[in-house]
Amino acid sequence: MDVTTRWNSSLDMLVRYLEQQAAIAAALTSPEIRQNARNIDTLDTCDIVNAEDLVKLLNPLKTATTVLCKEKRPTVSLIVPLKNMIEQNMAPDDSDSSTVADTKTAILSNISGRYSRDVYNYLLESTALDPRFQTLPHLDRNQHEAVFQRIQKRVEQLQQNQ
Repeated sequence: MDVTTRWNSSLDMLVRYLEQQAAIAAALTSPEIRQNARNIDTLDTCDIVNAEDLVKLLNPLKTATTVLCKEKRPTVSLIVPLKNMIEQNMAPDDSDSSTVADTKTAILSNISGRYSRDVYNYLLESTALDPRFQTLPHLDRNQHEAVFQRIQKRVEQLQQNQ
């Protein structure tokens, strides 16, 4: 079983199964296997489609975890952009199967309450100070201005304390 924060092995297993599906089906239908097994359950077409859909859905999450793991010094400024990317990819779509819709709902529910308002504001400020993300494209103009006003206020407070 996967650790909830490191579930990539399940995604990798699905990807590998889909890559090797023909070989697995051939092996399971061979007489040598069939003679020793009474019942062999295999995935039906619906299961395969669900697996393919889940792979597409989960790849952005793998990208996010890979980015954080590959960084030599991951910074707090990456959290908001990656969270925003995940939320965009998990947005409901009318064409989603029930499996995909349920998975998206579970993922969004899991990440939506992760940070208190104060912590989220701190994360936004950290992101704004990182040259890679300072435009804060996921925020509207008022939110963008509020972030930079908070930063300016903090700088002024630091200057007064010196």
